[in-house]
Parts: sequence; C-alpha cells; structure tokens
Amino acid sequence: MYKFTPASRNEAIVFGAARPGYTDNQVNEWLAFMQGQKIRRVCCLLPESQLAGYSNLLDVYRQAFGADRLCWTPIEDFHFVEVKIFTHEILPFLQSADRLQEKTVVHCSGGIGRTGHILAAWLVAARGMASGEAIESVKQTGRNPYEAVIAAPFKGRNPWKVAAEFKELLEECDRLRSRSSRSARSSTL
Repeated sequence: MYKFTPASRNEAIVFGAARPGYTDNQVNEWLAFMQGQKIRRVCCLLPESQLAGYSNLLDVYRQAFGADRLCWTPIEDFHFVEVKIFTHEILPFLQSADRLQEKTVVHCSGGIGRTGHILAAWLVAARGMASGEAIESVKQTGRNPYEAVIAAPFKGRNPWKVAAEFKELLEECDRLRSRSSRSARSSTL
C-alpha cells in the first residue's frame, strides 16, 4: 500500500512511499497506515505546486509527528535534489532518525523517482553501499532513481547533464561516508 517499502531489503529505518490522496480522509488513512508501520518521521519532497491540492498537509504532519520530525525539502518533479540540500537538510534529518532508531518515510508524489534517488543517496552516504549497488537495491523496491534522466528529453533538458547531477550527488555521498569513516577510525586510535 502507498508503495511503502524500505530503502533496501536490509534497511530498518528509512522507507519510501507515495504521497497520501488529497482529501482529509485520504490523508488520515495515509497517516494511520504509516503510524501502523511505526513511522515516527516524514521527509516530504513535494514542492508547493504539489502541496496546493491539500488543505494543510505540512501542518497535519507537524501535528501527527511533531515539528522536529518533519523535513520538508521541495524537489520539482523529474529533478534531482541539489547536493547542498541533501547534505545539509535531508541527510542530517535521516542520520538523526537512524541514531534515535525512529523509522522515517521519504515521499514524493508517486514514490518512484524523487524518493528513489533520495533513498539511493542515503544508502551510499549512510550504509556504505557503492553507487551501483544502491541504485540496484532501490530499483528492487520498485523505484527508479533515474526517472529524472529518462524524463529529461521530454522536459527540454539534456539527459547527459541530468545524469551528471545524479552522479555528482552520489559521489558527494561517497566522499561524506569516506570522511566519516576516516574520522571515526582516527578518533579510536
């Protein structure tokens, strides 16, 4: 239901999903489902244009989970997150969830592309997966981290440039993980 799955088969904290329906009743059903899955945090990727169909979705999330358990980082459909936004907003939010062992759901509209690339970046940055392994892991859950690349020509964008954006994001995630690993090793010496 709601395309709800973990980021990878072995992931216990970070999950992906599709958005709730637009009516208050559909939002409440989505919330009940997520809470039934023990979700404690939400990372919403919907831009304002996609939030316009809701009466107050972000406020509903704040009430249901708490203001500190909502990360709203709008990403336009068929686009990748900016590296700086991922590393300064989304990643710290997910790392905090991991430290506190609070299950978190990341969602865009359909739960495929934007959610997929965020989950792949998470798996590289926090779980130490190689980029290809993370992408394949996310694809196995029914998501497509490359959706923005595939849609690029239909949006008047160069698919090679769009693919380079995703590659840059994953490379930065790998660098962050490497720095974190080196820092952890040097502090134990």
